[in-house]
Amino acid sequence: SDKSQILHSTVNMIEYSADNYPPGSLLLLISILESFFSLFKLPQWREYMPFGLGETWLSHETPEPLSKIFPNLLTYSDFLSQTGSKVGPSSLYTFAFETDTTSLGVMTSMDALVTLTLLVLILRKMKRVANPFFSSIGTNFARRTHGDDWVQANDEKIVKFGEYVFRLIYHSALAIYGVLYFKDKPWWHKDQGGTSLVFLDYPNHTIETGMIWYYLVQSAYNVDAFISLLELSVDVKLQGLVNKNTKKFQGPLQFSWSKTARGDFSEMMVHHVITNCLVIGSSHCRFTRIGSMVFLVHDISDVPVDMSKLANFMKWNIATVVSFVLMVIIWVITRMNILPFVIVKSVWYESHYVYSQGTVDIRCYKMYFGHFMGLLSGITLLHYFWFTMFIKIGYELIFKGKIQDLTEHKQGENSNGVKKALSCKQD
Repeated sequence: SDKSQILHSTVNMIEYSADNYPPGSLLLLISILESFFSLFKLPQWREYMPFGLGETWLSHETPEPLSKIFPNLLTYSDFLSQTGSKVGPSSLYTFAFETDTTSLGVMTSMDALVTLTLLVLILRKMKRVANPFFSSIGTNFARRTHGDDWVQANDEKIVKFGEYVFRLIYHSALAIYGVLYFKDKPWWHKDQGGTSLVFLDYPNHTIETGMIWYYLVQSAYNVDAFISLLELSVDVKLQGLVNKNTKKFQGPLQFSWSKTARGDFSEMMVHHVITNCLVIGSSHCRFTRIGSMVFLVHDISDVPVDMSKLANFMKWNIATVVSFVLMVIIWVITRMNILPFVIVKSVWYESHYVYSQGTVDIRCYKMYFGHFMGLLSGITLLHYFWFTMFIKIGYELIFKGKIQDLTEHKQGENSNGVKKALSCKQD
């Protein structure tokens, strides 16, 4: 667009030399220290730093926090005051589903945190009801395709079957909603401005109710996914503070792998930590547009992943092969193409618009840019790592005529080495 070209020319005309500013990570550290010492009313905290750090490395002034430049969002209490409404279902519905750019659009606001907590609890309740029902369906299928002996010996796989069905329904629903809702959004269309619109006019973007609830539901699912990963993969037991055999002090909790532990537990844990940091961070910093793009490519590519797991479980050979091929194609298009070469590329090349418009201090930009890029790069690398697993699965399929789910429980996870790594013992 013309506005984008003008801003790009402006950035080229103005010299933003990195040498004039300290590293963003250092500024972020100083900002954290300032916030910490302000709690104790110590504005002169630099004077107490050892080795003269307060006069050298920690002497830089920090920019005004992003929260100071953000437009105020309408809270529920403000909504009641402005409209003269009373607390009740009607006002809650109007505020939540008919009012744009409210505090529900930022996950760190009190209104959003309360709503997010309720959504997580509702989601977990739904899974407690739905997963056993889906697992019972899996049991019936397994008896037909595998036999009673297999069913009795593989109850943990049947539990996973219920989880996979729920995930398939969720990812399919969110993918369909995402495509329908975002198909007309200009930042997805190059001829309408493209990804530059993710950063132009920042941070004054309208947060529509459709975007608000898309983010809330996605956030709730990701928080629950993190909790569920721990529940499925790790057993926690209480133990005495003194080991009966060694007579040494030990922690009150004992951790061990459960029967339903994922084989890629470490990778998935890293993935969930990064994802939740990106979700909360992007929402807090008002980058919901770029965040929604990341959500959408993940949901679309997760559908064939869940389908292939279910087809493999039910021994539907043709469906398994078709789902696997579809999974690889969509994975390459979304997670190995659109994510790194459209979304991450936009963050790298176009995010400078947030400060070139004069709204955001360049120092503030430097404080957060590296961390967001690091998280996005980390999650992208994980996708390439998982693609190597697909290659191994494809090898098994082509040369051995079978598909093995490489996320299943790995041999050796119950070894002493892993048990030690999971224990909380303190010698």
